[in-house]
Amino acid sequence: MNVSKLLSEASSLHQAGRLVEAKTLYKKIIAKYPKNLEARNLLGGVCFACGDYEEAIRQIDVALRVNPKAAFAHNNRGKILVNMQNFDEALASFDRAISLQPNYAEAFNNRGNALRGVKRFNDALTSFEKAIALRADYAEAFCGRGLALQELNRWEEALANYERAIALKPDFAEAYNHRALTLRELRRLDEAVASFDRTIALRPDYAAAYTNRGTALHELRRLDEALASFDRAIALRPDNAAAYNNRCATLRELTRLGECELRASYRTQTRLCRSISQPGPHVETVDALGRSACKL
Repeated sequence: MNVSKLLSEASSLHQAGRLVEAKTLYKKIIAKYPKNLEARNLLGGVCFACGDYEEAIRQIDVALRVNPKAAFAHNNRGKILVNMQNFDEALASFDRAISLQPNYAEAFNNRGNALRGVKRFNDALTSFEKAIALRADYAEAFCGRGLALQELNRWEEALANYERAIALKPDFAEAYNHRALTLRELRRLDEAVASFDRTIALRPDYAAAYTNRGTALHELRRLDEALASFDRAIALRPDNAAAYNNRCATLRELTRLGECELRASYRTQTRLCRSISQPGPHVETVDALGRSACKL
């Protein structure tokens, strides 16, 4: 068995999104070579991509028992823990990765995201700035710095960081979405809609961007377009509480559909708001748009 060749083949399958085949091949390598650190780490990556976070952590922990000084494995472990919203343990993993490899730009970036998760926004800024100092072309770190600045209500600075991220990575849909949210906050609504349009062109399945676009269109009094945007967001993600909430407000203002449909939309929105405990980093939050309009 040529391990290097099999790893290369498995990695190609992994990158092509053929996760089941990649997983099978990584397991074949591990069955023959249980201490192969690279195969364990990459198998953890496949499990992570499949949403099996517990198994991903288990595989990386086995790899770290083989080599506790593998900085990349500590970093990958931290990324999985961030997705599990276990931010404190994630921070410990990123700190360990950085102690082993002090110039590890990705670990500093990921550490910044974990710090945002525990609302330590100034510390997050410091971590993102370190990542950028190590890698001046790091689009994701500029976007992360923008998110931290946004939380600190430093909107103009946030906007500059999103624009820098887009300049470095023109197909960066998340940066366009956050740029648009910032433009909306700055009341530059036409520009915000254009930025949401660009987000959706890059990622047609981005439900949050449709919801956010609808909110900006509502504020521009383009109510029919707003309603269509909310409907598309709901079609993409039927548990989208924010889209139901803002759709309800738009229906109220259009006043052309029966009260029965409006009540049904509001009831669905209320149920979803109660059931969804915490939206993820790129999911729209329930907007104030519908709260006064939907008192039925």
